[in-house]
Amino acid sequence: MENKEISSLTEELESFKGQWFVINCNSGHEDRVRGDLLQKIETSGLENVIFDIRISKSQFMGKNNKLTDKNKYPGYLFINMLMTDETWFIVRNTPGVNGFIGSSGKGAKPFPITAEEVARVLYSQTENAKQQGQKATQTTQPKKEKVLYTADFKVKDVVIVKEGPFANTEGQVLEMDYEKGVAVVNIELFGRITPTEFEFLNLDLAYKA
Repeated sequence: MENKEISSLTEELESFKGQWFVINCNSGHEDRVRGDLLQKIETSGLENVIFDIRISKSQFMGKNNKLTDKNKYPGYLFINMLMTDETWFIVRNTPGVNGFIGSSGKGAKPFPITAEEVARVLYSQTENAKQQGQKATQTTQPKKEKVLYTADFKVKDVVIVKEGPFANTEGQVLEMDYEKGVAVVNIELFGRITPTEFEFLNLDLAYKA
């Protein structure tokens, strides 16, 4: 099912006229930077050369059992455009944009990535610990009951991703949240090490620190 959805998303992304590039922006400002870019595109009449801008978001079970959207890869935007001197300059000089991934700097244009690469990053599944049956241990504290998740790895251990776009990828554990059942793992994304959040259930211990 996952492969079919990724293939369908790849076809959608391939339908745009431009090539896909990765923008690095200030972490936590992805929506604002995207909004500024869309406004620039409209005011500068660039709709015929810049076609789409996307953020990789996923749904997580938040407080009060409500689904909330969260950026899976903070600091990254994905843009479909025709790379010209004008479009490169406008995007590069938008407030909050740090640059393109895959550029050596000094005015060099970045290398594009494939629609399939973008699709694998954008692909999102609803991450619901209760539905996926994660192991949990309940502990009672005064006036509040909490659910704590367990894992066979700890911070600084190296784990391997079991499923999803990063299946079989290894990375070092940076943080662990036992209440949410998620760990932040350093994963290589487009040539850069990027802290990425995974559920405990989707990680296996590769080797201990």
